[in-house]
Order: sequence, then structure tokens, then C-alpha cells
Amino acid sequence: MMLVKDVMTANPITINPDATIMEAEKILSINKIGRLLVVENGELIGMLTDGDIISEKDLQAPVEDFMSEDLIKINEKKTVQDAAKKISDNHIGGLPVFNDKQELVGIVTSEDIVYGYLKDEEAEMEMEKKTITPESSAIYLSMTRSRDYEEYWLKKIQGYGYRGAITQTGASAEKLPIKLRESTTVAAIARGVINENSREKMAISNAVKDAYSQLALVNPGLGGGFKIAVVRGEGHVSVAIFGKFGHALVDGPEHLTVGTSVI
Repeated sequence: MMLVKDVMTANPITINPDATIMEAEKILSINKIGRLLVVENGELIGMLTDGDIISEKDLQAPVEDFMSEDLIKINEKKTVQDAAKKISDNHIGGLPVFNDKQELVGIVTSEDIVYGYLKDEEAEMEMEKKTITPESSAIYLSMTRSRDYEEYWLKKIQGYGYRGAITQTGASAEKLPIKLRESTTVAAIARGVINENSREKMAISNAVKDAYSQLALVNPGLGGGFKIAVVRGEGHVSVAIFGKFGHALVDGPEHLTVGTSVI
């Protein structure tokens, strides 16, 4: 069973409450992260996300004016499932991690949990020669960085008895949900993942909606560019969305979400 300390980012990047928004944006951009822990005199007093300051015009304003003070924390010895539940139940992207001495030792995000899950499953598969799940197949496929690697994973997925497809799209905030759904549906039909009927197209739409709703919680009101993978297993279809939100001031971190639907 994986624990939070196994997947968290240790020694998290912090910022002082009197630092400016400009300084915070620079730290977020350089380190390609989406949140900063605000520390004063060695004590955690808040958290600042790129979403908190995305529309702020006064770049000299202090961080403390925008940070969240009502923090939800977790102990490093709690399970990854405990962390995932806290993140999901509270509609947040990350948790500060403390040890038994109440010392700040890390931060765990939804992306850390997904990556940790993938590593754990891959190791287990290697030891026991298990078949990868449709959800994990979609995640691996969406995170490919080249056309050759896409084809490699599409063939690998087919070898597991699944059907898969991959596409990409980018759009403004208003059009992004529609573009994601349309692009995924077209790719799924073209690759034979689904038949061109209303029931199977609705299954794709529901899976995309499930994944997009998680993205919207992280950065509401922003467009961006994303890769979308869809994999059909027995009785259900999984969609993974991977990419970045775009904004004139912030080049944010990459986000990964997964949605499923019965088919």
C-alpha cells in the first residue's frame, strides 16, 4: 500500500507572505508548478495557486492578500487513497504534508498521486505479468511525447485486447469543453474505438465530461492545449486529458485527469 511520503514532493518550494505577486508568478513559471506554500517564521500560514492570481493586475500586491489560509493538511504516513479522497472531497489540487512532529515535509498533488499510481501498477505488472488497465493505458498514451511513441502505445494497447485512439486540441475557455468532446469522438470513431451510434458517442461524451470537470476545478475559466487519449476496455471507456492551460502571464504546469464511462 502506497503512503503519501512515497509520492509527495519533498522540500516544497515556499514563499514569504510579503513577497509580491510578480515574484510569485516568476517562481511558479520557472519551477513549472501550480502552487506555493506560504511560510512565515518557519510556520505554514497559507497556500497560493496560479489560479488565485491569474487575473491580478497589481503585480506589486503582497502574496498574503491572495493566499488561502484555511489549509487542509495530511500526515506523511497516511495512504495515497486518503490523500486522493481529501483532494477530491474538498475540490483542491494539493495538500501540505506534515510528519509526526508537525513539521512541514512536502506537498502532494493530484498529479503526484496519479504518477505514483502508475509507477506502482507498472512495478506490479512487471512482477506478476499483469495486464494494464484501460485507465492506465489511456494515461500512458496521453503522456506520449512523439508520434512514434504514440504508435508504440496504440499497438501495446491493442495487444491487451483494448481499442485506443489519441488526438489533441486547443481552445479558449468557452470552447474547450466542446472541442475536447468533438476531437475525442472523431478520433474514437476513426480508430474504431466506438461505432458511430448515439449510445457509444454518449459514452465518450460522458468520459470526457468526467475528465474535464477535474480540469475545471484546477483552473476554471482558462483555455489551453491538451492531448486526449481514449481506450475502450470490456464494458467501459476511459479518457485521459494531458496538457497545459494557457495565459498571457502564466505558463502553468502540465495537468493530467482521467474520466470513465460505461459503454
